[in-house]
Amino acid sequence: MVKVWKDKSGKKITAKEFASRLKEGMETITPIQKLKNEVRSTFTMFIGYLFGLVSLIIYRKAFIVPWFTYALIIIFLGAGWSYGVKWLAIRQQLKSMKALDNSSVDLGKLFDNLKPIKVLKRKGGKK
Repeated sequence: MVKVWKDKSGKKITAKEFASRLKEGMETITPIQKLKNEVRSTFTMFIGYLFGLVSLIIYRKAFIVPWFTYALIIIFLGAGWSYGVKWLAIRQQLKSMKALDNSSVDLGKLFDNLKPIKVLKRKGGKK
């Protein structure tokens, strides 16, 4: 049995066509789209580490070995801090990239509007 999906228009497509469309779409991702995805996923990981840390602190008595709880708390603190800083850095990078994208100049239009410079030749000999 062939697996069948539907595209946005409702047309049925096969798994092979779905894979080719997915590949084509992945190849056309812009750097800004990639950064947006990184910001979202890094923030999700950051929140996950914070929830893990909070639940570990709340249920630390559930562990039989107390030093193991403290080791996990240190790991969660370090990972949460790392992902928090990474999230802020990627967010700043995304803002910079958007500002660059908005201020970019279309070089094609710029060069099309240039007019040639007339070169004036000097008449006469040496002075």
